[in-house]
Amino acid sequence: MENLKHIVIRNATIIDKESPYHKKKKDILIEDGFIKKIDTKISIKSPFFETKIKNLHISPGWLDLHVRLGEPGYEQRETIQSGLKEAAQGGFTGVLAMPSTNPPIQTKADINFLTKKAQNNIVDLFPSGCITKNCQQEEITEMFDMHINGALAFTDDKKTIQNSMLMNIALEYVKNFDGLIMTTSVDTDLAKNGQMNESEISTIMGLNPLPELSENIMIDRDLTILKYTQSKLHLSTISSYDSVQKIKQAKKNKLNISADVAAYSLILNDEWLQNYDSNLKVFPPLRSEKTRKELINGIMDGTIDAVTSDHTPIEIEAKKCEFEKAKFGIIGLRTVFPILNTVLHDKLELSKIIDLISHNPRKILKKNTPKIKEGELANMTLFDPTKEWIYSKEQTASLSNNTPLINYKFKGDVLGIINQKKIHLNH
Repeated sequence: MENLKHIVIRNATIIDKESPYHKKKKDILIEDGFIKKIDTKISIKSPFFETKIKNLHISPGWLDLHVRLGEPGYEQRETIQSGLKEAAQGGFTGVLAMPSTNPPIQTKADINFLTKKAQNNIVDLFPSGCITKNCQQEEITEMFDMHINGALAFTDDKKTIQNSMLMNIALEYVKNFDGLIMTTSVDTDLAKNGQMNESEISTIMGLNPLPELSENIMIDRDLTILKYTQSKLHLSTISSYDSVQKIKQAKKNKLNISADVAAYSLILNDEWLQNYDSNLKVFPPLRSEKTRKELINGIMDGTIDAVTSDHTPIEIEAKKCEFEKAKFGIIGLRTVFPILNTVLHDKLELSKIIDLISHNPRKILKKNTPKIKEGELANMTLFDPTKEWIYSKEQTASLSNNTPLINYKFKGDVLGIINQKKIHLNH
């Protein structure tokens, strides 16, 4: 990771619908962190760092809406520094950090702690705060205090607020400062002790089911409260067939709703679990092939706004055990774009694929999307959408290795990022 005064990027195809150079192959000169010049051929006399990479594409920097960085409390899984390095390798110049640490992120001091720990990193860390104290769903936190200190959203992460009155209060509360509530919608009574998607496979495997019904019922409730409060809500890591239909209808009804899906839900289904690989144990769980295809349809028609890593590092001891005892979650920052491009390259225009991890997440968080124009700050992701490669453990910077995608062959790879007057190259 280098801090350089002059950077020249050679022969880059620019993917940025807001740029006059969209889809054009250009040289880009970056000086002191700003885009100084974009032209067909740039000559420079000063000492400079030059990138010449075959089939180089460049877009506004990517942002992940759902990342767990481990710190504080779970440093054996991930630290802020290792997590942000993994984000850089995945092409992300920004991440929204989940507050589900130990202790949880629930005060302005906690927000300041995260911000300070990530200072001067090439990747921007955007904090989120808990909705309820200690995520215990009894009392609302001081969300406004966290908001004015930099929290961009509020969530109890995977702990869905079961108390409808509490959810109603939270949605009303954030209206005062145009805040954002994020939730993973799960009815915990229906999901109790669930291990995997409810299907013939779960019956054959003898594992407790985690039915789509548990998500569908809670999304109905959340959308009903959203309509009542006229507030703003983001549904995280949706995973059911009916969720797509319900969100589509809510958008037609002009509710202020957005949604994301975890990248792994677009490439894996519950059939993969038949060997009891605990690295496939995620929450919400991998669903049927029919649902996987419907989630892809939801992306293509604009129902689903963004795709996230749902990055959840877990130490080996909590994964290398009986399936029922293993913790939920996989690491995912390094593989978001490779999954997206592998699944969608023949279905969706490249600029729309990039929007799912760049423009759309920033719009949800009310952050301006970087532009590839002269005079703008350089916040960019470098990638090759045609490169075929095989994922290996050596290509991750995370402190954890809990992923089922080792040795998977992908189409499309991340080459590096430029942000905060720094450049990081993967190769």
